[in-house]
Amino acid sequence: MVGPISIIDYLQTLRGPNMGCAPCICKHCLFWWSERCPYGECWDSHRAEVDPYDKAHQGEPPRTYWTNWETDQAYWCRGGFAYPTLTCPHFVKYKGQQVKECLDANVSIFQDGYIQCSIVDSVGCEKCYRRFLERQENKE
Repeated sequence: MVGPISIIDYLQTLRGPNMGCAPCICKHCLFWWSERCPYGECWDSHRAEVDPYDKAHQGEPPRTYWTNWETDQAYWCRGGFAYPTLTCPHFVKYKGQQVKECLDANVSIFQDGYIQCSIVDSVGCEKCYRRFLERQENKE
């Protein structure tokens, strides 16, 4: 592991796998929540490509606890087992978001100042503002 770890993290590495994938590290990351993760949906998918579990544990029998175990041996978290993970280099602990009303849509404002807006993503901020001004002029 890189950087400081908690005593719980350390003890988990001694015990081996944890039951259940629910505490996925990605779901605690700012970039997962704001849909800006450079690895897409899941750090484990990227890790399966660059550091496959089966290559890191050569000589061990395959894990057969899940339906598609024959094709998913490269993944570190499958079939109810979450193996000790390292956070990705982009990991930032998620501390929540604020939802605020904007001109044409509600926006999410994240702890790093990033604003997520469905209107900006589809037509852009300038067009949204023009629409708003047109509606204001039509009201007068």
